[in-house]
Amino acid sequence: MKQFFYLSVFCALALGACTGAFKKGDKGLEYKVISTGSGKTIPYGNFIQIHIKQVYGGNKDTVLSDSRDMVAPIQLFDSVNTPMAYYKIIKQLRKGDSLIIRQLTDTAFRDSQQGMPPFMKKGKYIYTHVKLVNIFATQLEADSANKAERAIAKPRVFKKQMEEVEKEIAKFNDQRKIDDKIIVDYLAKNNIKAEKANWGTYVSVTTEGTGEKMNYDNIAMVNYTGRTLDSGRVFDSNLDPKFKHTEPLQFTMMNLGAVIFGFTDAFQLLKKGTKATIYIPSSLGYGKEGSQVLKPNENLIFDVEITDVMTAAEFAAKQMEIQEKMMEAQKSQADSIQKATKK
Repeated sequence: MKQFFYLSVFCALALGACTGAFKKGDKGLEYKVISTGSGKTIPYGNFIQIHIKQVYGGNKDTVLSDSRDMVAPIQLFDSVNTPMAYYKIIKQLRKGDSLIIRQLTDTAFRDSQQGMPPFMKKGKYIYTHVKLVNIFATQLEADSANKAERAIAKPRVFKKQMEEVEKEIAKFNDQRKIDDKIIVDYLAKNNIKAEKANWGTYVSVTTEGTGEKMNYDNIAMVNYTGRTLDSGRVFDSNLDPKFKHTEPLQFTMMNLGAVIFGFTDAFQLLKKGTKATIYIPSSLGYGKEGSQVLKPNENLIFDVEITDVMTAAEFAAKQMEIQEKMMEAQKSQADSIQKATKK
């Protein structure tokens, strides 16, 4: 089924709709079109927006994927980008139509190197529920609709990601308790006042910034130095040339997992211009695996300075401005070379 996952988008059909006769397709696919739409079937080379939900129909139905949790891409519909077996079925749809495709697990994973997932059994079906939401004739129409779809889906996708992050963090509650005591004892011993963030990072502000505290729509530029809590050894910094990356860290708050969770946790308490020291429990740092320069379950200290804070829109505008200036400079250079050549 991996060949069809890249068509992932939305669906609101229930598994109960799978009752009734199915037609035979290629590659072991069976399908049933629920025709409620109107107009022509999908013209070859047009762009389609579809909603998809995949369910394993075992003893207990299991949702494998649901595009309601993701951004719904709009894609070119032809026999090159869409596997032929699916193309032959989907091309029958009109805008507004729904479709159910099912395939036996035996067939779906017959050629898979990874094999069938252990929770699945032979002789059971994987159901793919599809709804054709819209058809776009041109790339321009598709791009415009895609941009609107991403804007609508952004908060929903982020909410889902946040739920998954918090589930992951909860797995390490025992270690978090151990880490918390170590950090609290360290702060008390060194007479450090710090505020505890939502997931367990401690933040001690040394220079207060200005404006509002950061939120998940912000992108921050950060200077930092990382040390180990137990020995104070510096293991990374963008202020020290020996670590070979002296540019500010560009940190997108909404991009969960791009940096350690301790940063995401702590930065919600910081503002533009803030200088602070943050104390990160190992479970919000590099965890039980550690890294090439850190031991497993190592608690960390970061000295940080938030040099700039922008919204996503402000950042995009700034990047566009930089790009335009570069293009103008290149054009000016090309014009100068051309004039010199003529002389």
